[in-house]
Amino acid sequence: MKRAGLGGLFFAWLYGVPFLLLVGLIRRVSRPYTPSADDAQAFGATTDAVLTTGLLLNAVLPVLGLLLAVLAGEVIWRRHFAGALGGMVLLYVAVAVVASMTTTGLTGHIPADQESDPPVTHCVPISGGRGCPGG
Repeated sequence: MKRAGLGGLFFAWLYGVPFLLLVGLIRRVSRPYTPSADDAQAFGATTDAVLTTGLLLNAVLPVLGLLLAVLAGEVIWRRHFAGALGGMVLLYVAVAVVASMTTTGLTGHIPADQESDPPVTHCVPISGGRGCPGG
């Protein structure tokens, strides 16, 4: 049972973390249709949550797996998780490279509000006694 648990933990890191990071990065660079400011904020918050979760799991899962493998006396899984520590660093370097290529930060970005400007229904006279521009 401990081998299955350690294997599940390892493969969750190996496949789950890159999946979350890729989804977060794709969402970050995409231009979603967000017709209102609330929709744009919700999209940005979800993207932040996916990226933050991926980055946190990238650190926690290899360290936790290594600790559990050492406590369980599993030499093979200890080697796997020791290698995963190197992979963890590589994933952070890859995300840092992608972050350096963007114009804004990876998290905290809210897409532009695509709500149209309200129509002008009244005119406020310009100071100096002239009438409204355009008639």
